[in-house]
Amino acid sequence: MFGRLGWGYARTFFSDLNDKTIIVASLAKAFGASGGLILSGDSQKLKLIHRYGGPSNWSQSLNAAAIGSGLASIEIHRTSELNMLQEKLKNNIKLFDFLIHTDQKSSFSPIRLIRCFESHIANDLSAFLIQHGFFISPVFFPIVPQGMAAVRITLRADLEKTALEKFCFLVKQKLSDYGLLN
Repeated sequence: MFGRLGWGYARTFFSDLNDKTIIVASLAKAFGASGGLILSGDSQKLKLIHRYGGPSNWSQSLNAAAIGSGLASIEIHRTSELNMLQEKLKNNIKLFDFLIHTDQKSSFSPIRLIRCFESHIANDLSAFLIQHGFFISPVFFPIVPQGMAAVRITLRADLEKTALEKFCFLVKQKLSDYGLLN
């Protein structure tokens, strides 16, 4: 999702991995696949990690569909399409942040929580959005603190501006029923 060739957020801050650096990442979200990866400048550490579980330590075994999606994602990462998708995602994040205020505003992450406070409101908002063609997940305690129920939004590059604007309009419409607009 970030950086040259999709290297990721942390990797954009340094060019070489030293023997004290270990980066562990998921391929499930921004990469659009499954599984995980580990990077380190210390080949001995990598051998130990691989010997005692490898990617299964932080992910799961890959099935044929996950391998196929990973290979397709790798191909995208090798083309200029990656830069275009990264830019589209940034624009969608900016648009969402302009239309709806969340605690994650201006974060690089495409994940936003729309606070509903009460679980029944989060469920109601989710059901309302599903009726209008938008699937989102409500989150409650213990995922979030008690009294901080929310709906979890995962912004994507392939969201069209009109769809994102409609989504935000519907969220505001429903939240206004509960007096929760900021």
